[in-house]
Amino acid sequence: MSLIAVIDVGSNSLKVAVFDQQQKEIARATEAVRIFPQQSGPLVITPEVMTSAVQAIQRLVDFARGKGAERIYILGTSAVRDCQNRKEFDAAIQNATGLKLIVISGEVESRLVGKAVRQDPAYREYHNLLAFDLGGGSLEVVRMQGDYCTFAQSFPLGAVRLTQEFFADSKRKMSEGTQATIRNYIQSVLGPVIPRTLAENFLMVGAGGVFSVVALYLEAVGEPPVGGRLSILRIRELKDKMCGMTLEERKQVPGVPADRADIMPVALITVCVLADLTGAEAFYLTHRGIRHGMVDLILGPSGNLI
Repeated sequence: MSLIAVIDVGSNSLKVAVFDQQQKEIARATEAVRIFPQQSGPLVITPEVMTSAVQAIQRLVDFARGKGAERIYILGTSAVRDCQNRKEFDAAIQNATGLKLIVISGEVESRLVGKAVRQDPAYREYHNLLAFDLGGGSLEVVRMQGDYCTFAQSFPLGAVRLTQEFFADSKRKMSEGTQATIRNYIQSVLGPVIPRTLAENFLMVGAGGVFSVVALYLEAVGEPPVGGRLSILRIRELKDKMCGMTLEERKQVPGVPADRADIMPVALITVCVLADLTGAEAFYLTHRGIRHGMVDLILGPSGNLI
C-alpha cells in the first residue's frame, strides 16, 4: 500500500504525519525546534537554527520512510515564508533529504486548515464552522459553510512572533499594562474582519498548540474536556494564572510543556481576544491541521476548499 507523509515546518515545532490511501493517519512524530528568528529586524534563520532544523527534518523524513511512506511533502509556513534566507534553507533541506521545501502562502495555509477541520469526523455534521489555527508565527482564520470556504486569511499574530514583539523578557510576570497592549493590538488587527457574535451561528474550532496545551492542562488537573470542549472561562483562568507567574513557575504548571511556557501568556491572551470578538463560550479542539488538509487535497475528491 502506497503511503504519503506530510512534514509541517512550523515556526515553533516540526511535525510529520503518515497517511494511507484512505487518509487514515497511521503514524506521527514531532521535533521541538523553534525556527522563528529570535532577533529583531529582518527575519533570518540563523546558521545554528538552520542546522538544527535540517537535522530534525532529516529525522522526520527517516521516520516517514521507516513507516513505508513513498511520497513525502515538506511544507513551509509562516516563519519560512517570512524569512529572507528561505532559499538557502530550501537548498540545505534538498541537500540533506533530496526533497524540496514547498513554501505555501498564508491563504493556502488557511484553506488547508479548512479542509482538515471539515474532514474531522467530530465536526463533519456541523454546517457552519469557524476555525482558528494559532501557531508560532501566524494565526489562520477560516470560515466554513458546508463544503465552501467563505473566508480564509492568515494574520501575523503567532504566539512566538507576538511574544518577541511585546513580551521579550518572558522570564518575568506579565504586567496588566502589557496584557492590555497585546489585547488592543490583536483587536485592532482582527476587529475589522471578524464580525461580532459569530459564535451564535458557528461552531468555534481551535487548532494548533495552545488549544492542545489547554486540553493537556485540564486533563492534568482532573477536568478532561468532554467532546473536545474547552470552556473559555477555564481558558481565562489559566491565562490569568500564567500571566501572574515567572517563566520558571509556568514550567511547573501541570500539563504545560516546558518548551511552550514562555509563549503561553501571549497565546492565551490571543484566544481570549478571539472569544471577545466572536462571543464564543468555548472552543472545540481538533488535532487536525495542514498536514491532514494537504493529504485531503492530494487524495480527496476535488471540491471548493482550495
